[in-house]
Amino acid sequence: MGVAMLMAVALSLDGFGVGLAYGLRRIRIPISSLIAIALCTVFAMGISMLFGSWVTLWLRVIPARLLGATILLTLGFFQLARAIRNRQREILPLAVPAMAVVIQKPMLEPVFRFQLSFFGLVIQVLKTPDIADVDGSGGISLRESLLLGSALAMDAFASGIGAAMAGMTLSVIGIVALTQILMLRLGQQMAGKIPEYWTAKAEYLPGVVLILVGLGKLI
Repeated sequence: MGVAMLMAVALSLDGFGVGLAYGLRRIRIPISSLIAIALCTVFAMGISMLFGSWVTLWLRVIPARLLGATILLTLGFFQLARAIRNRQREILPLAVPAMAVVIQKPMLEPVFRFQLSFFGLVIQVLKTPDIADVDGSGGISLRESLLLGSALAMDAFASGIGAAMAGMTLSVIGIVALTQILMLRLGQQMAGKIPEYWTAKAEYLPGVVLILVGLGKLI
């Protein structure tokens, strides 16, 4: 359960960043949209864990647990390196994590020009929170929540394969989904209340936690 909670926190911190950004912009995320976002994570992680379990059945050369832990470690180091790179590129001073906000209102671009989450989409969506609010209503509709949910679910999809190979059960999916809802809501409530020093460091946490999960599965 402890490792599952660590995994849930690692995969939900981007959601916390979303909540912070949308709270500052006063963009509402109703309960129905929160549930839709969580269901995107359930769907993506469910498919990836089933695939990881299937691969495990056919794997003979390398122990599946070792390979799964290696995947989680790789994802963790990748996210940590990405966070460091993003911080180095940051020009404006931050009030919330680089993954969560841009101070000036950005020029909106077509949504489909963004990269997918694990390779950058989450960063783009969180830096420009107005993008997900396609109709400019000041709230995330059910349809718009599917766009945001798909972005947030990509990290869960990538990590789900490693989690299944490392021996985690499907129950981790529910824990991740619930934690993501809580983090989104918490981020909205905490917008503007967290000192800059701590929020600037938050971008490193997903990578660090995934590394800890991978190391825990190696022991």
